[in-house]
Amino acid sequence: MIFLSRAWILLVLLLMSTLALAQPSKEDSVLCYESAIREPIAFYGNPGDIFILYDGSRWKVASAGPIEYVPARYRNVLICPSEQVLIVDKRALSVEKMRN
Repeated sequence: MIFLSRAWILLVLLLMSTLALAQPSKEDSVLCYESAIREPIAFYGNPGDIFILYDGSRWKVASAGPIEYVPARYRNVLICPSEQVLIVDKRALSVEKMRN
């Protein structure tokens, strides 16, 4: 009986350590947040376009159709790092985060 309880405790500790390793990083824990495109001023949203948000993060458009360009110095966006999606003017673009 004592052997079973020790084995059970070891199993629980092993499972807890596995779950701790599987937790998302702190950066990915935020599903979406509002920001604005700092660069470039003329953002078209074509595949391959690189842009920088005001939080300093750099992103690359992975795939999407072109969005209608509206000249705006500070274009408000919704960025979802965990889903790799940028929402601009009700249009969703697939994006990839780049290393700074």
